[in-house]
Amino acid sequence: MTDDYTNNLPDPEIVARAAAEAAAPRVLEDYSDAIQILREKKFTFREIAEWLGKNFGIQADHNSVWRAYTKYMDDYTAHLEAEEDEELERDEAIAEAQANGTFIMSSQAPVPATEATVAEKAQTEIPKAASQKAKRRKNK
Repeated sequence: MTDDYTNNLPDPEIVARAAAEAAAPRVLEDYSDAIQILREKKFTFREIAEWLGKNFGIQADHNSVWRAYTKYMDDYTAHLEAEEDEELERDEAIAEAQANGTFIMSSQAPVPATEATVAEKAQTEIPKAASQKAKRRKNK
């Protein structure tokens, strides 16, 4: 016995008519002017997404706001925008941590690798394969 479930599906013409009558959804790009204005006011992409949701019920995350904002930019300019946004978010996080007393500054700066330290490390580290070969020779 075989079930013919295709008869339970709606008629394709009905689906096509319903699709033709459906209103086109608004895309985030439609709000690019508002996004541009908020970026000029130094809003981060995350803050813009929150602002759109809170004030107008537009569901978006910071990634989709960034994509809409940078859609017509060349890759380099889009990259610079992303870096600027990261700096804004970092500065805001530091300011917030300082304001609520949770900011801790590390006193140890990372030690930059110099050619001498890299060369010293290379001499002291024996590759695993070489040390295993030496063990085999010693055991013979």
